[in-house]
Amino acid sequence: MPGGANLNSRHPLRLNVGFLLHKNVGDGCNFDFNCDSVRVGDDLDVKGLQGSIHLTRTGQGLYAHGRLQAQTSLVCVRCLTSFDQQLTIELDDLFTYPPDRASDPLLSIPEDGVLDLNPLLREYLLLDIPIQPLCRQDCEGLCPVCGSDLKKTECDHPHTEVDPRLAALKALLPKL
Repeated sequence: MPGGANLNSRHPLRLNVGFLLHKNVGDGCNFDFNCDSVRVGDDLDVKGLQGSIHLTRTGQGLYAHGRLQAQTSLVCVRCLTSFDQQLTIELDDLFTYPPDRASDPLLSIPEDGVLDLNPLLREYLLLDIPIQPLCRQDCEGLCPVCGSDLKKTECDHPHTEVDPRLAALKALLPKL
């Protein structure tokens, strides 16, 4: 069965799955996502959310399997410029129904049959954000003397002599 029932464009991650709860075990439905911008929590906005999730009826509830991609704005830890980071998540979860049997409230379907994916996707997306985001792998960062972006300008500052107490550490650095 193609396509699913998203409630509306304002809440694209809230899915009406009540019809699936009344189907036979093994029946399923695809939910396709193609959203320009989505707020996935109070602290996370993503752009270009795309992908699909297939929900399959099981004896315990609904099994979700799918892949979603989105982008979020981050700041490079080296040069402090904003850039868009691609995020990819794989869903492989069982949503329990009825909700009183669930051990995790994020993985339960409420009695009204509306599955809100926001909290779960927020967790997955936050886990995919790098700890030290870089605009590109070879980012040179900022000049330690004047603070200018080294990928845009070259500084002609004289190289300062290394503190003699740290000279042994300089020998460990690769020659640039």
